[in-house]
Amino acid sequence: MFIQLLISKGGLGTIVSGLLEGLGIPWPGAVVITAAGTEFAGVEGAMWLATLFAVTYTASSAIQYAVGRYCRRFLERFLSEKIRAQLDQAIHKYGQAAVLWTRPLAVGNYISIPAGMMRMNPAKFLLYTFVGIWPWAFGMAMAGGIVSRILVDALPALAAALALLALAGVSRRLVQRSRSRHMEESHPA
Repeated sequence: MFIQLLISKGGLGTIVSGLLEGLGIPWPGAVVITAAGTEFAGVEGAMWLATLFAVTYTASSAIQYAVGRYCRRFLERFLSEKIRAQLDQAIHKYGQAAVLWTRPLAVGNYISIPAGMMRMNPAKFLLYTFVGIWPWAFGMAMAGGIVSRILVDALPALAAALALLALAGVSRRLVQRSRSRHMEESHPA
């Protein structure tokens, strides 16, 4: 299943989403993973998709981490004293665990640079990143599988309802034409 997933549109979309989101580039990763989950429905498919996303997300987050770690002095030039103090205060208040619990949130895509700047242990950073993002990706993939099952189950009823609506619309139009012709025949100009 893993090889099939890797070469599928859903798998490739998941890889691209993980890379872009991990780099902090705004991207609709939730939509992509949910759509991929429709292609690989079920717990096993969701687990593989979540793992694929989490691995690529973690790898690209390491790039942001390296920027923060090795370019700290350069980056600090662009931060005011107030911002640096707020950053230090947040790190002391929330600690390194913020890398873990912010990952599913939008701010989680941008926590890697501050983690690098504070010289968080790289192995811990990678572990917290992976563990923090995997459940979110799994939930999105499972949601896609659930949505696809609902749509597949509802498709016959939806098709029947659309057919009835189309039939009602055509019937209404035919009745209007018939009345219009009758009016023209009974009241010639």
